[in-house]
Amino acid sequence: MNKFLSVIIGFVLFSLSAKAQDTGNSIEISGTSGIKTFSPEKNYLSGPLFGGELAYHINMADNKSDYIRILNIKSIDAVFSYRNMSHLILNHDQATKGLIGDTYGVLGRLEIGLLKINRTELLFTPGFGFLYATETHLTNSQNVIIGSHINLATQAGLKIFTPITQTTGIQAGVEVFHYSNGATKLPNNGINAFAYTLGIVQKLNQSGPVNESEAAPENKHFFEFGANIGSRGALNTNKSLYKEGFYMGYNYKFSPAFSIKLGTDAVYYNTVYNKITNTTQSFLDTFQSHATSYDRWRVGLAVGPDLWLGKLALMTGYGYYLHYDSFFPTKTYWTAGFKYFITPYLALQAKGYVHDTEADYVGYGFIFRVH
Repeated sequence: MNKFLSVIIGFVLFSLSAKAQDTGNSIEISGTSGIKTFSPEKNYLSGPLFGGELAYHINMADNKSDYIRILNIKSIDAVFSYRNMSHLILNHDQATKGLIGDTYGVLGRLEIGLLKINRTELLFTPGFGFLYATETHLTNSQNVIIGSHINLATQAGLKIFTPITQTTGIQAGVEVFHYSNGATKLPNNGINAFAYTLGIVQKLNQSGPVNESEAAPENKHFFEFGANIGSRGALNTNKSLYKEGFYMGYNYKFSPAFSIKLGTDAVYYNTVYNKITNTTQSFLDTFQSHATSYDRWRVGLAVGPDLWLGKLALMTGYGYYLHYDSFFPTKTYWTAGFKYFITPYLALQAKGYVHDTEADYVGYGFIFRVH
C-alpha cells in the first residue's frame, strides 16, 4: 500500500510541471477493493479482495471514424490488472484461505462518455482480455472454482472522471469483474466480483491518433459464413472433448457502429454421450453437463446485435434449438465473441457458446463475408 501511495504522489508532483495537452494520451494507475465476490453452483465466497490496474489511454478526441463519434468513445485502453484473492474463504471454511490465490490480467478496454457536466464526465468502461490465475483445481483439488491457469476475463464499470489540474485528473467508480476459462478445463464455475475503484490519470505530452473515415460507404447488407473449432474439458479428467461450430446468417448494418443478424448455428460433436455402456468411467469421459448430446449434431436459430469498432466487431446472439438430442431439456442458448476483418471479406473469430450461465466451449476460426 505504501508503494501504491508513493506512485500516486509521484504522478501528482509530475503533473504540476507537465505541459498542458488537450489531445494527449494518458496513463492511469488505480486501486480496487472488493464489495462482493461470488461464484455459481452454490459455492459461497467471503473475505477481502484488493488489487490495482495500470492503464495506457489512447485518446480518441481527434479520431474521425464514424464508430468513435456514434459511440462517443473517449479512449481505447491497454490495461494490466492485478487482484489479490488469497484472503478469500470458500464455503465458510477457514482452511480454504489462500485457495483462490492471485490473478494477473491483460485487457483491452473502452472508455465511453455517457454524461458530461462542466469538466466532470460519467464514463462506461467495458473491457475484455486474458488472465493468469496462480491457484487452480490442478494445484489444489479443493479449488472447485477455477480449472486452469489461463482464463478469459471481462469487466464493465461506471466511473466519474474529474480534472484536478490541466494535466491530471481523478477517476473513481464501481465495476463488475469476471473470469473463467470457457469450459476448456473443468471445473469452470468462475469468479465474479463487484468492486469500487479509485485512481489518478496523468496526461502525456503527445497527440492522439488521427484516423479518417473510410472514403467509400460500407454495404449495409451482407451474408456471413463461419467455422470454428474448440474443446470442452471432461468431468474430473484432463481429456479434451473437441467440437466444430458452423454459422450461416444474414447481417444488416443499420449504422457504422451497430448491426443486427439472424442465422443458424450448427455444432458437430467429436464425442457424444455414451448411453450404451452405463459405467462410471463412460459417464466421466462423455458427460458434458448442459452441453451433453446423444447426437453428433445440434442446430439452432439465433438473432442478436453486433457492435462494430472499425474492423473489430463484438458479436452476441440468443437462439432456440431446432434440433438438439440433449441429456437435459435444453431448448435455448446464447453466443458471444468477436471477429476481426483482416480483409473486407475475411475475419478471424473467437466465439463462445453458453447454456443459461454455463459455458459450453469457445471456438476459434474464420468468417467469410459476402455482400
